[in-house]
Amino acid sequence: MRLAVIKLTEIKLPVLLALFISLVITAGAQDAPMSPDEASQDASSSFDAKAFFGGSGTGASVPSGSVLPGDNATASTTAAGSASPTDSVFIPSLRPTSGLVFTGEATTDLAYSISEPFNNSARSGSYNGASSLRLDAIGGDRNEAKIEASVIVRMIYGDAAGNARAEVMKYLIPALGGPSPDATTAAGTIMMFLIGADGPVMTVDFNKLYLSVYMPIADISVGRMIVNYGRGTVFSPVDLFSGVDTGDIALGRTGNDALRVLVPFGNFSGLDLVSTIASSPEQSIAGGRLFGHAVGWDFGLSAFRDGSANSDGDLVIGLDLKGDVELGVSAEALARLPFAAGTPDPSEAVYSLMAGLDYSIKRQWFFDLEYLWNIRAGQAYPVGGFRREHNLFTSLSWKPDDLTALDVRAILVPVNALGQVSLGVSRSIAKGASLMGFAVFRNGNVEGLPDSPLDDYEIDAAALSLGARLSVVY
Repeated sequence: MRLAVIKLTEIKLPVLLALFISLVITAGAQDAPMSPDEASQDASSSFDAKAFFGGSGTGASVPSGSVLPGDNATASTTAAGSASPTDSVFIPSLRPTSGLVFTGEATTDLAYSISEPFNNSARSGSYNGASSLRLDAIGGDRNEAKIEASVIVRMIYGDAAGNARAEVMKYLIPALGGPSPDATTAAGTIMMFLIGADGPVMTVDFNKLYLSVYMPIADISVGRMIVNYGRGTVFSPVDLFSGVDTGDIALGRTGNDALRVLVPFGNFSGLDLVSTIASSPEQSIAGGRLFGHAVGWDFGLSAFRDGSANSDGDLVIGLDLKGDVELGVSAEALARLPFAAGTPDPSEAVYSLMAGLDYSIKRQWFFDLEYLWNIRAGQAYPVGGFRREHNLFTSLSWKPDDLTALDVRAILVPVNALGQVSLGVSRSIAKGASLMGFAVFRNGNVEGLPDSPLDDYEIDAAALSLGARLSVVY
């Protein structure tokens, strides 16, 4: 009987192996073509921050000591601490090219924040928390047309809920006639009707809700999407559409309402035309970016009219590069010239230069370093998330195994002795589930913002936040 079994295995094993290889090759050949963003993600050897921090963006996004983790960028279904696509052996997946697919993540965050002065008698502290559910959906024929959506439902509580109510009041009072006792009373009544006078606050955010049609001459997308041209993790002056949220420990990015037309010239080159959908055409950002690949370098040349900062608009011209010369090298240059009487005004121009390096060792250690220099020709300030003259970002990530990861990040303004430093330790505790502990210390107005986003928050204050996150992907 044993001999018969052995002979049967010897006969069938090569046949089964051949069938398996054929199936894998066929699946890879029929797989939907990847967009440039997907291709760059698969080829990247950098640390997978979205997988580490989770992707649901559950935290209250406020640049203060009340920092909760979250990720407002593209949704990720990879569990924190699990192997990223670049860490595993590549076998073409049997991805469906049509139909409707749902994925998502549920998370719970708890944090305690302490603001200066840091002594037992005078310091003040606050609790923050959030529970969220993210649902991602993609449908349609991936080779012809698709619709993609990502919605996040949050319940925030503690001090974060109080901040949310303050934000609602801040926008309601001007809409009701400006600061006055009657307007304040009416705004308070409306706020209580919408989100309640106390307790948790529920919010609903759409990070993505767009449709795409793929034609031989061009790909057309319209709706809420993430448009990100930047080469840097944090500093990306050419990225006009999606800024970094420093109140999010994952430094995530948000979506934009836009119309996008991508005209391909080849597999790695094309013309990308984008216009945001604003309340008026004068306030939109519109233009194009020519991108390509040459001598081992990815490059992009862009020209846009940016009307988001002022009604006259700015002419924005940018250049971005990324290549690999033992170290990963990235660079961006941008010139912003405000329009005056219909012509660009060089006397008020702002120039921004970014240089970055990244490196990995045995896919366990990941290093990232970025420098941003803003040069003002006149009185105009840079437009974007970081307005200081000299800005520095650095990160160190360690992934000793498929279950554990450690990440340290710092945004620094050395000249002004300002900075924000975060530490996160993540561990996969079950299939699809992870637990992360984090600490964030923030000292002053790192971004150089002119005003505080919250009326009762001292933007130049120092604060320390300690917390934990439990996440489950599905």
